[in-house]
Amino acid sequence: MGSIIVVNKSGSPISVFVSKYSNSEGSDAWFTLQPGGRDSWSRKGWELVAFKNANDTNRTGVYVPADSTVTFDDMAHVSVV
Repeated sequence: MGSIIVVNKSGSPISVFVSKYSNSEGSDAWFTLQPGGRDSWSRKGWELVAFKNANDTNRTGVYVPADSTVTFDDMAHVSVV
């Protein structure tokens, strides 16, 4: 099984959600990633990686394959490698 790595390059904590369409055993709860933080989710196939601000007034997301790294700079700048 692969993984999806998420990196927070912003200066603020951000809430992250990674769907579990391909891995029903994984968690799809919202998780707070601190500034400069990095975490990974075990997944296979394609998954949604979503972000929301602390007040849940703004959200963004990307649909990515396993073994991707998703970098969050701000709501308008999310990159996938």
